[in-house]
Amino acid sequence: MVCMMFSIPDANADLLPGALDAPGGFAWWYADLLDDSGNGVVLIPAWGLPFLPGYAGAARRGAAPPPLRRPSLAVSVYQGGRPAYYLVHELRPQDTSRDGHALRFGDSTLEFDRGSLRAVLDLPGPGGRLKGEVLVDGVPRRPVVDCPTRHPEHEWAPLCGPARGSWNLGVGGRRWCGDGSAYLDRNAGLAHLEALGIGRWTWARAQLPDRLRVGYAVWTPAGLESSLIVDVMGDGTPVVRPAVAQPARSRRNAWGLRWWPSLTLVSGAARMEISVRHRPDNGPFYLRHLCEVRTEVGDAPGMGEVCESARVDVAWQRPLVQMAVQRQGGPNSMFLPLFSGPAEGRLPRWVRGW
Repeated sequence: MVCMMFSIPDANADLLPGALDAPGGFAWWYADLLDDSGNGVVLIPAWGLPFLPGYAGAARRGAAPPPLRRPSLAVSVYQGGRPAYYLVHELRPQDTSRDGHALRFGDSTLEFDRGSLRAVLDLPGPGGRLKGEVLVDGVPRRPVVDCPTRHPEHEWAPLCGPARGSWNLGVGGRRWCGDGSAYLDRNAGLAHLEALGIGRWTWARAQLPDRLRVGYAVWTPAGLESSLIVDVMGDGTPVVRPAVAQPARSRRNAWGLRWWPSLTLVSGAARMEISVRHRPDNGPFYLRHLCEVRTEVGDAPGMGEVCESARVDVAWQRPLVQMAVQRQGGPNSMFLPLFSGPAEGRLPRWVRGW
């Protein structure tokens, strides 16, 4: 069975020791906000994000730098289930810092505080600087008492229970504002994904009337599966249950990535039926989806991901990924404006750049 370390002392505990210094390791914080109409935001500040060009490939060869040398901040905005803005901005190490749960990425700051987040964004990108604020107000997650899964080199830690959030972001004359359910977590490892035994994963979250529910399924490279259903109740109490995954017949996207239009996780009387509705991020190794989640205690819209580790940063796709990652100070691909910044007007921006 695959094991995932879930238990940390409390929602404000420090990061997995050594995660920022272990070559090939990683640490990222994840925040998503979503309303009932498919509008929302995802923020991922990270050191050693496995998806950056060249990082996972170097880790497989045993030649990766420490995560502190590869910082990045990713921002996605969705309108009606479609991408409205996208940017992965890789920064210079000296332009980032971490003071406990306060992160600085260039001119942007993100402060996580016991189930809550205040992110003030100001970062350059094709089409102009993205500026604005993202706020999350959540119930802090209490400690996990009897955790059924542990891994000494990997930590996955939801940081809050039921949460609400709002966003107010703009580039030039474009502005995206809204509010909805929200979710925060953190992921850290002392080695690259495959070395941790993670071959493929999918997960989704939904906010139900009385709890946050997260479903998480992981497969080893050999195909062995381990799954969890995690509830964080209204008072922050976590309930962690080993589960069995029942995926529908898989499909492959245009890049060959395998995904499931629906997936059911079962743990006794607890069920989580995840049905994909939109796939706003749909790449060769990673897919983010907006979904409908049905459970024994209610239904709600949700958000989730699919990732296949062996497909991350392989040679044939690396030039394509480089087109969608903006490096502070360059060099950057001439095609960056076609894949980053506001979705509207990308082709004219690219032509003007010539």
